[in-house]
Amino acid sequence: MKYSLGQRVRKIKGSQWQGQIVGFYSTDLTPSGYAVESEVHKGSVQIYPENALELVVGVAALEE
Repeated sequence: MKYSLGQRVRKIKGSQWQGQIVGFYSTDLTPSGYAVESEVHKGSVQIYPENALELVVGVAALEE
């Protein structure tokens, strides 16, 4: 897997989502996927395939 638990990532395209990796998943269609908890809306989690995410480096966390 490309990312580790706790790393900060964001979606690359489409709707915005930024947060921390809180889990992993794998299916036949998505061999490497991640559960990402929002930095803005704590407790809200979305799942994304690895190729939909990029690492967040040197940027302050988002705030409400």
